Amino acid sequence: MLQSPSAAIIFHKAATLRNRTFIALLIAQFLAAFNDQAIHASAMFFAINKKTLTEDQAISLMPILFFAPWAMFPTLAGYFADKYSKRRTLVFWKFAEIGITALALVGFVIGSELDFPNAGAWIVLSTVFMMGLHSTFFVPAKYGAMPEILHESLLSRGNGILESLSFLATILGTVSGGALSLVFHDDEYVIGAILTLLAIVGAGASLLIHEMPPAQPDRAFPRYLYAPLFENLAEIWRSRPLRFALVGIAFFTFMLIFMRQTVYMFGETRPRRLNEFETSAIVGMTALGIAFGSPLAGWLSGKKIELGLLPIGGLGMVFVLCLSAVFLDYWVGLIICITLIGFFTGFYLVPLFTLQQHRAPKKKKGEVIASFNFTNVVGAMLASVLFFMLVRAAHHSGFSPVLEQKDSAQPVTLKVFKVDRFHRPRFVYLESEPAVGHLIGKTENEQMEIWNLGAEEDTAPDDKVVIHMSQKAQIAWDRFEETTKPGGPNQPPAESSIQVKVSTYQLGAYTHYVIRLADEPLKTRYDNRHLPRYLFLGAGIMTLGVLVILLRLLPDLLQRTRWLMQSLHRPRLRVFGLDHLPDHGPVLLIADTVGSEAPTNTCWASDRQVHFVAATAGSNGLEQAVERLQRGGVVALQVGDAALEKLRARLTGIPLALVPVVAGGAEVRFGATLAADSTPEQIRAGLRAASEIIED
Repeated sequence: MLQSPSAAIIFHKAATLRNRTFIALLIAQFLAAFNDQAIHASAMFFAINKKTLTEDQAISLMPILFFAPWAMFPTLAGYFADKYSKRRTLVFWKFAEIGITALALVGFVIGSELDFPNAGAWIVLSTVFMMGLHSTFFVPAKYGAMPEILHESLLSRGNGILESLSFLATILGTVSGGALSLVFHDDEYVIGAILTLLAIVGAGASLLIHEMPPAQPDRAFPRYLYAPLFENLAEIWRSRPLRFALVGIAFFTFMLIFMRQTVYMFGETRPRRLNEFETSAIVGMTALGIAFGSPLAGWLSGKKIELGLLPIGGLGMVFVLCLSAVFLDYWVGLIICITLIGFFTGFYLVPLFTLQQHRAPKKKKGEVIASFNFTNVVGAMLASVLFFMLVRAAHHSGFSPVLEQKDSAQPVTLKVFKVDRFHRPRFVYLESEPAVGHLIGKTENEQMEIWNLGAEEDTAPDDKVVIHMSQKAQIAWDRFEETTKPGGPNQPPAESSIQVKVSTYQLGAYTHYVIRLADEPLKTRYDNRHLPRYLFLGAGIMTLGVLVILLRLLPDLLQRTRWLMQSLHRPRLRVFGLDHLPDHGPVLLIADTVGSEAPTNTCWASDRQVHFVAATAGSNGLEQAVERLQRGGVVALQVGDAALEKLRARLTGIPLALVPVVAGGAEVRFGATLAADSTPEQIRAGLRAASEIIED
């Protein structure tokens, strides 16, 4: 991973998306995202199937394992991404991925083939943490490398493709992890072998990435692990564009976790519980929508950072989240709405990620992105806390009423227990005394001579039955099956003596049977069927609230959207040298514009709000300009305007930055910052230099 800091490397940014380094990065990232989610899903199902964790425990533990390294090591991730070549960091972690997937393979073998289920399950679960560690170091290098690989004019489109493929990999990884767990149940070592093979392919792709120079080769190792993190967060907050991106991206992570938990609750609270694949399909449709929305957002951005897309994405998300609450009980409508949520999320994300990558200081891009990841973890934690508090409030307030349960007065004997292909209870046979039994659930044409259940059994009249089994009862049955095998193919197994109690409750048209060991207490259950609808509505309201916050941070955001819609039929605006525009503090743009549209283009080319003062502006216009500059804003003046000297005289003592801007046709070029007291000759020289800017 490491290289000599003094190594001289010459690397030229690509002028096209069809270049070896960018394509290799896409392949390496796609396979990394796929393995992230595939290990996540297969580890969860493996731990549940081996009875190491309950379903609720596994669902709660997975995000903790994956996101914990993001909170623990952001400083180190940023340090390595900036001190050493990002290419070396990417290659190192792609080869580390081979080791992680190989360890998962070992865990699957130990848990299934060597019959040490708990040990194997915990080894596989540890790889979820390791993939989180992999992501902690890989992501800053990946996003930090984008501005080094691609010209600024290609960054939005490149991010659109990158995000599209990342979320497509997320869908395939999530679905494949569940599907492979089903197909290779008890032979999970095959899953480990497949993931290891994919990791090898991804590592090979990473070797095709061209070498890039380190951003800060002389940087010393951080003396205090978290001090640089808080310094970076303070620096990010001072930068108006980065503060804007920080709020927007942190909220996206918040919503991602909040909506995932809402969808899981939705699946569990249906009268007929959704299985893992149905729930995964709903979650996956969001990623599918992002996979379509992100490239379109990149294309609409043209060759600039197009923040005008963000209100389209945000308002679209608000509308469809509210619409989802209406269609919650209509499967097709819900799937369409979930896909549209992802589609509009793509419009929301692409400009934010592009702004983050472009505005991060060149020598600290890895550090800044790692600090963003830390805030993402905070957002994820807040989402989990808020979700828990809302559910508890619904229970205590009576909004989700307690379900009336009928409990068996006396224990009965559990004789037969079968699961479906999703490893959920399909039917059970209970016996209160010899030859008097009760069959619950569907046998799906299994032979009823199956150990001669008795002549007086009852069978469920239809399929409106859902069976739950406590973890303790499930473990007791598994131990019974392991210790008592049938004597032959036509011989029944030994008689079970497991004593259980059965409680029932009604949920819509479905009767739910809950089987637990006789000494287990009856668990209180709540009717949460209506809660997901209001959680969807709440998500829409929260999204609207964040849009209001973003509008306060960038007040002309809606005007940017209007300009974008009006300019779609025109040549795409190209912006050069935007990094010359200071990201905070008062800035006076000295503009040399040609054409009636040039002043407007100058305003929308910036990622800060610009107040353009026309040459004919009177004293009132100048007063507004002075006020904006005193508040740390950006004002643009036409070159040669006599108002320049008047403004400078009024702003004595304020650290004013002068930035020359040349705008004409479909191009805007920002020149290097000049001193506040620059002479007219120096300003003209700065404008000439700005007009000659060519991207490296």
